[in-house]
Amino acid sequence: MTVYTKTARGLDEIAHRSNAIGLRARRVLILIDGARTLDALQALSGDAELAATLAQLEEGGFISAQAAPAPTVDVELRTPPAPAPAKASATPAHAAPGMQMARDFMINTLRTFHGPYNKLGLMKRIQDSQERPDIEALIEEWLSSISETRLGRNRAQELKERLLAVM
Repeated sequence: MTVYTKTARGLDEIAHRSNAIGLRARRVLILIDGARTLDALQALSGDAELAATLAQLEEGGFISAQAAPAPTVDVELRTPPAPAPAKASATPAHAAPGMQMARDFMINTLRTFHGPYNKLGLMKRIQDSQERPDIEALIEEWLSSISETRLGRNRAQELKERLLAVM
């Protein structure tokens, strides 16, 4: 079985895109990692002429072919480790399921109105809140954040009512 690895020239081509190779060859070069076999590269690239592309890359000095290392099997016999004690969940056992639904609702609406990467601090505080008073303390900040967008302002009261109904 053969695997391909990038040479120094191949790594340089990826880093600096010197246009020495075409788009198809560049895609295949990106997929080469020294571990993927020819079959894996074929499946990932979907290149009908993969053999020709690999030959072009090898002739250009971008890759080198190597024999795949034999798979190693660790046959060490030992007793299995004792099962780990059950971790305490992020929410206490006595917390109402409505609190988790409320946290999820608040986080999902923030993601809807602000995207997945904005308001991360508020999302973290919401996720870390354990009790109803903790969540209630964040409702005004959540509502204010939702109201920063035009659509959020239009739906703020409705969303607050839905949140309170879940809690």
